[in-house]
Amino acid sequence: MTTLPIDPVLSRSQSLAFEKEFFKGDEEREWQVMNQAGEAIAESMRFDLGDFRSPERGGRLLILVGKGHNGGDAVIAAKSLLLGNPALHATLWPLSPETESRPHLQRALQEARRAVGDRMDELSPAGECGDCDGLAETLRAALGKDGFLATVDGLLGMQAKLPLRSPLREWVALLNEEPKLGVRFAVDLPTGLTGDSVESGQILRADFTYCAGIVKSPVLRPDQAERVGRLRYLDLGFFESSFVLEEESSDQVLRSSALEVLRRERPTLSDKRSFGHLLLLAGSRDYAGAAMMAAQAALKAGVGLLTVGIPESLHAAFAALRPEAMWIPLPETPEGGLALEGLGKVRSLLGRINALAAGPGIGSDPESHALIRETLGHFSGPAALDADALRPELLAEVPSPERLVLTPHAGEFERMATGRSPESYAEETRSTLALKGPHTRVYAQEQCVHCLGGNASLARGGSGDLLTGIIGGLLAKQPSDPRAAALLGVAWHARAGEILNLLQGQESVFATELLDYLSCALDNDF
Repeated sequence: MTTLPIDPVLSRSQSLAFEKEFFKGDEEREWQVMNQAGEAIAESMRFDLGDFRSPERGGRLLILVGKGHNGGDAVIAAKSLLLGNPALHATLWPLSPETESRPHLQRALQEARRAVGDRMDELSPAGECGDCDGLAETLRAALGKDGFLATVDGLLGMQAKLPLRSPLREWVALLNEEPKLGVRFAVDLPTGLTGDSVESGQILRADFTYCAGIVKSPVLRPDQAERVGRLRYLDLGFFESSFVLEEESSDQVLRSSALEVLRRERPTLSDKRSFGHLLLLAGSRDYAGAAMMAAQAALKAGVGLLTVGIPESLHAAFAALRPEAMWIPLPETPEGGLALEGLGKVRSLLGRINALAAGPGIGSDPESHALIRETLGHFSGPAALDADALRPELLAEVPSPERLVLTPHAGEFERMATGRSPESYAEETRSTLALKGPHTRVYAQEQCVHCLGGNASLARGGSGDLLTGIIGGLLAKQPSDPRAAALLGVAWHARAGEILNLLQGQESVFATELLDYLSCALDNDF
């Protein structure tokens, strides 16, 4: 099986125990890691700000600074951003006087002042602004005419006690209502989200949350997704140590470095058969584009050979448009779907292939579902299923479900799971379940791996068809590891979406333009 870099998701108590063991009271090591975290946050901000406005054009940053290490991370990130771009300025708004701050934060503030000089100004501590009116007046004066390019929340960490007290409670409410704070970034986790019991009104809303070193379980709560925003895992190498958790974590997170597996040079002594043969069953007269998108994605994913079974009325046009694939015309129903009559031709192909992908664009035609079901009954290899292939009556009869990769969105999962949770469904069926969403979760082998990547540019028709093709192509190249194919496919798809977003924005793009960035997505130096 493919060994992928996967780290545990920790609870608050586990995180505290881990950090105590990791640092062992070594203050200098803590300072080094704080600088490493701050630099990683700055680098990620440069990338993610590009989704909205190029930071090279300048602007102002608002840095919200607590008393502890989250505040230090935020200050170091601000210093790095200012040193890298002379058009940026920063305004620090601390919670308390500097004399009440932890030593590493004081050190970070002193070094930042020396490094950037008057390009960083400071507001009076929120605790000295008086009542809510005083906080509002301070904020209005700081906003000026144009507001801020971005705001960084470095106020509270995982040791904060809830509920929030004055003035922090009023401060959070004021900041949540202000539209001119720009893109909102949270360090580690948003202020107010520290445990299992939270009040949503007391959470400082973020557009991006950067989990530096450890992904802490509260940020993954589905009921807080709107306040957490996009999640990014910034791997600081913590889990390369020998620390052993007392309790095994069932939730894990995939490192971004996982894509390095796909960067390996292809062997010299190889040919097209060395990289797998995928059979894709997809499309109908009404949903022809889904088959083409899935096929193009499989080819871009590097599969050696691709055979696509489509309704015969689509054959001539598709073969001309993408000649790299072998397009097989199959009998179609009066409604334009794949007819069960084509099973004989499909079965004749099964001995040559390494993996199967099915579902994109097949529609609701019962004959098409029967064809997929019968094909899965005669093929013993791995298969990626999506869209209308994800029906309970079809899946219930599939032998050896552990070879399946299922890629539903929330609505499709509700239809196929018949009341079961994702965890119980994956455990009962033994299949690999990639539950698509803002943060896609892959359930397999009694574990849930969170893939913290992607963006809203992927939330458009055709995106799922592309993912099916990518996973199918990876399955054909390495048929023995459906879980790895699912994880790598999701991560690759998400990373390409991030680059598409950076270069072309969120709105005016085609879903298929993501294919142009799959190659670039494997370049970790992008």
